[in-house]
Amino acid sequence: MKITFLGHAGALVEADGVKLVCDPWFSTGGAFLSGWHQLPDNSPYAPLTRGATHVYVSHDHQDHFDAEVLNALDPSVTLLMPAYPLPSWKRLIGALRGPAPVLLGDREVFRAGPLRLRLLHSPTPRHQDSALVIEDTSTGEVVVNLNDCQVDRDQLLAIRRLHPRIDVVMAQFSGATWFPFAYSFPERDRVEAAKRKKVNSMRRWTRYMRALDPRRAVAFAGPPALLDPELAGHFFAESSVFTTPPELLAWLRHEHPDLAERTVAPLPGDELDVFTGVSRPNPKIREEFDWADLPAYTADYARRRAPAIAEVLAARPEPRSSLYDDFAAHFAALFAAGGSLCRAVDAVVAFDVRGRGGGFWLVDFRSLRVREGSGPETDPHDYRFTLSSRFLPDILNGDTSWEEFFFSFRFQAWRPGIAAYNEELMSVLRCSSPGDLAAYLDQSAPDRAREPGTFRLGTATGTYLVPDACPHLGARLGPQDYDPELQSIVCPQHGWRFALPGGACSNGRARLDVTPVDTAPDTVQGAPRHPSERQEQK
Repeated sequence: MKITFLGHAGALVEADGVKLVCDPWFSTGGAFLSGWHQLPDNSPYAPLTRGATHVYVSHDHQDHFDAEVLNALDPSVTLLMPAYPLPSWKRLIGALRGPAPVLLGDREVFRAGPLRLRLLHSPTPRHQDSALVIEDTSTGEVVVNLNDCQVDRDQLLAIRRLHPRIDVVMAQFSGATWFPFAYSFPERDRVEAAKRKKVNSMRRWTRYMRALDPRRAVAFAGPPALLDPELAGHFFAESSVFTTPPELLAWLRHEHPDLAERTVAPLPGDELDVFTGVSRPNPKIREEFDWADLPAYTADYARRRAPAIAEVLAARPEPRSSLYDDFAAHFAALFAAGGSLCRAVDAVVAFDVRGRGGGFWLVDFRSLRVREGSGPETDPHDYRFTLSSRFLPDILNGDTSWEEFFFSFRFQAWRPGIAAYNEELMSVLRCSSPGDLAAYLDQSAPDRAREPGTFRLGTATGTYLVPDACPHLGARLGPQDYDPELQSIVCPQHGWRFALPGGACSNGRARLDVTPVDTAPDTVQGAPRHPSERQEQK
């Protein structure tokens, strides 16, 4: 097999006449209200996808699901996508004008010439994402494309059982979220939280590579370019969560020098021979782009993309009349579809909608009511989101979710502190439609989930029975996740910390239901993690 990298999470995998294109993103309008753009500009490499026999799209985020590219596919192309239950996903793929997609279930196998393609769904219903295991049955070569999918320990073990020898693993290494820079925390807190999140992202990437042990580790799906002048400062701020390849490689050389030697961070047009492991850098793009000169590059890039950004924003003028009634109806429908989860939010959330048609509106998740308010100084609330009224109709019409809007970074937020993260609130906002919320609750129902269990953990201060699932997103926990220096269980997925003996979480409104077995000191069950491997806060 040969892999040609297309920028961001895009890759062209070729083997014996099969040309499999993964997550092609080339739109000049970027993604998420033109808040994100490809870094570096990969538009000259779009022709590399011509002649594709198969295209794989991992999930619905616009930096992976580029409708312009998919609508232009030749009818002969086989389009592969995961079979997700959310109505919004079904509407999204139903609106495509290109080839009808082949929808694959979790662990389902599809044959493409000599390639055996095995799809893996995200282990948690909160994330509708997928990964792809590519096996060349003629040569025995194996490529694992994790892209953004946060697979758990069980899935990693299952991949290794099927494929003891893996040639290439490709995975996201950089943070890609609005926390903490969109929040009005004190600057010192934002900077510290961003540093922890960057390290956590790199440790998660390292954990994947350690578990799968490929001959070549590929750091891709890297940071986007924020080209709108109103957003550009977020990239270069100290509170930025966007890790660049040089930062990752420097960290690896210090923490995991053996892994650093096997790691490549490709640019568009770079090639990797899977059989030999030889990487062939593309000299042309290196004449135009250098991570060391990022501010100058993005300034010029922003000038070139300014018309496309302006077009996206011009398509969303301020509304002519009040949006309050539609806003109240939007949340009333969510309350009706998922009252139990909405009540679990247990908070009053303020939406400060600026511009014509807006107002200061309060969503009371305790009483399941919406009301108009006067302003942040006069109306008590627990969380607040501030946004322009021009962006709200897309959400109220069901064209986008609150989560997708938040990815645009075109908002500001407030909460009482770093540790006040509200998982139930973000679950409701991620769904954003009654159908999606009902489907999410159905997926999350106990009879659909893995039977929960516990593990026995002996520490220097006592012995405990500990739940084996993180209350954040359900990632598997075990004795190896105990950090004796922190005296905490540290989730390997997002670094959430649960202190013993009480199980209190330092990252959000969560608690691990830990049960003391006795008070006598015991030997720690499972090897404690090396300090360099500790996970940090989300």
